[in-house]
Amino acid sequence: MSAQIHKPHDTFVRKALEDMRVVRSLLQCELPEQIAAQLDFTTTERIDGTYISKSMRNTYSDIVFRVQFKDKSDDESSDKSDHAYIYTLFEHKSYMDDWCNLQLLKYMVSQWEIFHTAHPKEKLPPIIPLVLYHGKRGWRRREMLDLINTKDPAALQPYTPTFDYVLWDVAHMDRERLDLTLEARAFLEILHHIKRSSLEQALPRIAHMLEMSSNDRRSILEKIEMYLRYVSSCSKHINEETIRKSIDDSEIREEIMATLAQKWMNEGEARGKAIGEARGIIGGQSALLRKLIKLRFGQIPPYVEGQLAAATAEQLERFAENVLTATTAEEVVTLN
Repeated sequence: MSAQIHKPHDTFVRKALEDMRVVRSLLQCELPEQIAAQLDFTTTERIDGTYISKSMRNTYSDIVFRVQFKDKSDDESSDKSDHAYIYTLFEHKSYMDDWCNLQLLKYMVSQWEIFHTAHPKEKLPPIIPLVLYHGKRGWRRREMLDLINTKDPAALQPYTPTFDYVLWDVAHMDRERLDLTLEARAFLEILHHIKRSSLEQALPRIAHMLEMSSNDRRSILEKIEMYLRYVSSCSKHINEETIRKSIDDSEIREEIMATLAQKWMNEGEARGKAIGEARGIIGGQSALLRKLIKLRFGQIPPYVEGQLAAATAEQLERFAENVLTATTAEEVVTLN
C-alpha cells in the first residue's frame, strides 16, 4: 500500500513493464540501432528483484532486463554462451535529477560485482543504462565530471569515470510510430499525459489502444483497470466522471467500472481504518503527554494546549523527550 501511495509513478511503471510485449517493443524500437541490431529480443527476460542487493532497492527502480546477443562465436563453450547477454537497466524518473549519473554508476558497478562473484573467470557483460523520463521540465544531461568539486576539470578528466546512457524522454519520443505495439504506445501515451490537462482528451484513445491490444478479455480488463487506477491517483485533471467517459465505447465498460468501484471502496475502507488507528495513537500520546506536563509544571498554558492539539505523532515524540529537560511548559513544545 505504501508504495502505491508514496511512489505511484514507480509502482505503475514497474507493473506495466511486467508485460514483456511492452518491453520487447520498446527495446527493439527505441534502443540505438547499432545496439538493437545485435540483440535477439525474443530472449528478453526480466531479472528478479532479489538479484539486487537490499541496500539498493530503495534507491533504484530495480527494473533490469537481460537480452541475448544474436551471434555467438563458434569457439565459445556452452557455459560461456549462457552469459553472452546484455543488461538493460531502466531508471525511471518523473522529475529532473542532476545526480542520475552517480546513481547509474553505483548500480552498474554493483551489477558487475555480483556477476563477477558468480563467474570470476568470465568477462563482464555489457550494461546499457536507460533513463525513462516523463517530467515536465526538459532533461539536462550531466557528466560525472560536472558533479566533482574542482577548479581544474581538464586535469581530473582522465581520472573520472565517463559513460553515457540512453535517454527516453517521453515528451520527445514518437509515440505514434507504427512499429511499436499498441501496448507500448499506450504506455508512452499515459506517461506523457499523466501530468498534463491533455490527459482528459487522451484517455479514451489510450483505453481504446489497450482494448485493441489483445483478444483476452481478462487481460484487457486488468490493463485498463491498472491504467485508470494510475490516473485516478496521480492526475488532478481526472475524476470518476472523466473515467466513465473515457470507456463509454468499451465493450467491457460495465465490468471495468464495477471492478474499479469495488476496489476503490475497499481501499477507502482500508484508508479510513488506517487513519482512524493513527488518530487513536496520536490521541493516546497527546493524553499521556498532557499528564506528564501537569505533573512537572502544574498546569498546561493555552499556547501549549494548542501545540499539542495540532502536533503530529513524530512531533509528540519530540515533545515527550523534551519533558525531561524542559524548564517551562512552553519549552516542552519547542522543536528546535
